[in-house]
Amino acid sequence: MIHNFSRIVRFLTSPMNFRSSLVLGLLTLGCGASVWGIEAIVSPIAAQAYTARLEVMLDRAPNETYEGMVRRAELVARTAAQRGFDRDLLANQVSVVVVGRNGGMAAPVVTLWVTRSQWQQRPEVRRWATYYRNSAALLGF
Repeated sequence: MIHNFSRIVRFLTSPMNFRSSLVLGLLTLGCGASVWGIEAIVSPIAAQAYTARLEVMLDRAPNETYEGMVRRAELVARTAAQRGFDRDLLANQVSVVVVGRNGGMAAPVVTLWVTRSQWQQRPEVRRWATYYRNSAALLGF
């Protein structure tokens, strides 16, 4: 193959006439365009992946225990994470902070931080969540 290519180059560069110069110029232009075309195909397009951040306020229900509020916070975090991934296809991570409120006091109850691939493999809040033990006292339970 290389031997044939060198024969073609010698033929095209031999001092014949203007036509051989034109052919050499077109061949060079074609090779450059081919290389550019291959580079455009091989190089990935830069994607803007980012973290979707959500904060949800959760008011205490009448006579609700702290454990009940945590269970509701898990359900809210699960729904928010799924909606975050469904709504935004470029988001590669979702961060959900569920803040509990009780009579004017507020504190984080559950934080969920998960990547899209982790969520697809195991969509379990307890697996990816962070819980705040001191929030029960801060919220007055």
